[in-house]
Amino acid sequence: MKAVRLNLEDRQAWQKLQHVLTSLASDYMDLVAAEQTEYKFEQQILSIAFTLIASDADRDRLNEFTQNIDRYFNRIQLVGVRRIEWEFYVIGEASPFLAQGRDIQLVAAPAPLPQNALARSEARRSPVRNVKQSSLSKGKSKVSNLVHRLRGWLVNPKTIQAARTASRITIRDPKGALDAVRVNAIAKFNDTIQWVDTFPWETWTKEKAQQIKRRHQRNLFRAVIEDVLILGVMLIALYWLTEALSGPTINLALMPKRHHDTNITSVQYRCGNPAVSLKNYVCLGKGMRYDQVASILGAEGKPLGIDHNFGDRAVVVSWSGADLSMNVTFVDDKLVSRAYRQLTASK
Repeated sequence: MKAVRLNLEDRQAWQKLQHVLTSLASDYMDLVAAEQTEYKFEQQILSIAFTLIASDADRDRLNEFTQNIDRYFNRIQLVGVRRIEWEFYVIGEASPFLAQGRDIQLVAAPAPLPQNALARSEARRSPVRNVKQSSLSKGKSKVSNLVHRLRGWLVNPKTIQAARTASRITIRDPKGALDAVRVNAIAKFNDTIQWVDTFPWETWTKEKAQQIKRRHQRNLFRAVIEDVLILGVMLIALYWLTEALSGPTINLALMPKRHHDTNITSVQYRCGNPAVSLKNYVCLGKGMRYDQVASILGAEGKPLGIDHNFGDRAVVVSWSGADLSMNVTFVDDKLVSRAYRQLTASK
C-alpha cells in the first residue's frame, strides 16, 4: 500500500495530522486527555506532548498506545521531518513521565515554504505540559493569532498592490468593476454551495457526538452544567432575536371601548404645543369658539373692547407672549377675525 505523504508546512496537512492523533488519543480516554495534546514542529523535529490523566498510568495500556502511534507514523511520509518525538506529562509535572522518539528518513520539501505557514503561536512554545491551560488563555491566544494574521494580510505588499490595481480599474471603468464584483460574488456563492453539498456532515456529526459522549463520561456533572448554560444562552439569544424581528403587538382586551375620535380632523389637532406662537396663530380658524382658541394658545385672553367693524357684539380679545402679540375678534363666541404683531425679531 502506498504511504500517505504529509507536508507539515501545509496548514491542511498539519491540521489533519493533529486530528488523526487526537482521535487516536481519544480511544485511550482512560489514559490520556486528548483535548490537551500539544504539537510542535521546529528544525525538522516533530514533537508531541500528551497529558496523562493520572501518574499511576497502566504501563501495558501506555505501551499499547505508543505502539499504535509508532504504527501510524510507519504508514505515512512526513515531508521535511527527520525525527519524531512523543512525550507524556502528568498535570503539574515539569519533567516528562515517559519520552520516546526515533529518526526517520528525511523527505525534502518540493519548494521553499513561507515562514508563516503554521499560524499557530503554540508551535513556538515548548511541548512541556506544566499546568492545565485555562479557557481564557486559549481564547486570548486565538484572538491574538487572528489579529496577527489580519495585520500581516493588510501590510502584505501583494494586498496593497491588489488594492491599488482595483482602485485604478474602478476609476477607469466603474461599470466593469461592478460587473466583476458581481461575477466574483456569484462564483463565491457557488463555491460555498458546493462546499456545503460536499462537506462530510455525517462524519462531522458522529465525531461531535463522540466528543460529547467522552466529555460526559469524563465528568458528567460538569458536562451537564455546561450543556445547560449553553442551552440557556441559546434560548436567550433566540428570544432577543425574535423580539427584535417581530413587529409591535396590540392587546385589544386592554384598549378602551371608544378608542377613536371623530374630531381628529379638527383644526386644533394640527397646532403645536399650547403657546402664543406663529404656528398656533396660523392654526386659528374662522368659527372657532373662545374656549378652543384659549386651549390652543395655552391661556385665557385679555378683553380689549368692541370692534365696531363687526357690530356692537364683536369683542376683541388679546394674547401676548415673549415675542408675539395677537388680537382675536369674536362675535357670539365665534372667531371672525385675527391679527398679530411681532414684538421682537423672529429667530
